Amino acid sequence: SNISQEKVFPIFFWDKWKAVEEKLHNKQRLLCVDEENNVVAFTIYTMKFFKKADYLYAPLDKNGNRLSVEKEKTFLDEFHNYLKTERIADVIFPPSHIVVFNAIPSQSIYYEFGIMASDLTISEEDLFKKAKSNTRNEIRKAESLGVETKFGNGYVDDFYNCFLQTTKQKDFDAPPKDYFLKMTELLGDNVDIGVAYLNGCLESAEFSVIDNKNIYVNYAGTSFTPQYKGSNKFLIWNLFKRCQSKHIENLLYGGYRYKLDENDSLYYVQKFKKHLGVDVVDGYHFIKVINPLKYNLVNFAMRCKSLLTGKNFSFVNLKGLDVKKSK
Repeated sequence: SNISQEKVFPIFFWDKWKAVEEKLHNKQRLLCVDEENNVVAFTIYTMKFFKKADYLYAPLDKNGNRLSVEKEKTFLDEFHNYLKTERIADVIFPPSHIVVFNAIPSQSIYYEFGIMASDLTISEEDLFKKAKSNTRNEIRKAESLGVETKFGNGYVDDFYNCFLQTTKQKDFDAPPKDYFLKMTELLGDNVDIGVAYLNGCLESAEFSVIDNKNIYVNYAGTSFTPQYKGSNKFLIWNLFKRCQSKHIENLLYGGYRYKLDENDSLYYVQKFKKHLGVDVVDGYHFIKVINPLKYNLVNFAMRCKSLLTGKNFSFVNLKGLDVKKSK
């Protein structure tokens, strides 16, 4: 990395994360820096004749701070032009659900998108008050029942057993356990795993990544048959308190889609998080198509594969999103 004072930036700019992207995802991680030393981190993945890029984070200035809306738009438009001129990518997609953009770049496919986040700089008392009253009662009951929480990066096996139960229940594919083992190996103390037990039985678990200011809860699981359904809320509440003791400022808890149908399972995941008092940071995500011919060909092939297999093959899940095009 050419960034000085690397750790003032989110972990997605660090050399540790470069190792994750290149060893686990088979993606080349790159940094692009403009004349004012504003920087963005992104990845490239080559798929035969097609080059797919992904943002790792929004652009930041040389001190690791967000740009103004005007500067962000200028940076994005210049960056996209650079990708096209140098033939680096055919399309670039938004980052994972850890950050939103404040600006909408020119000629892009965009949609309003939120990030669920908790400000951990407020007092523990105020943080608890932000949760819904029934959630506060569930947390108190979990404590009285003797639900026990443990944290550290040595609980991969327990986390994965719990996570696997959730993925099977919701019918989506889970990364292999080796993925989490290797991530823990590559990131060391920047991985934090939380698990909850009741009467010696595993109730719920979460897998997070940490940098100097933020914790990103990337994966979570709940037992098929928890002895107490409030154990998962108790685990997250204790994660809040743990992060406060380590002077972490924000907890990032995934994306927020504004128009989800109540029949969609994601609707209830969002509801669960909001009942914990998590706020929504508003912004945008976008898809910037740089080579329309190649992008449309690949998109068509993926739609055909979806029809033939009955599974959804697409680059981005657009459920609950109002997709528009910018000028």
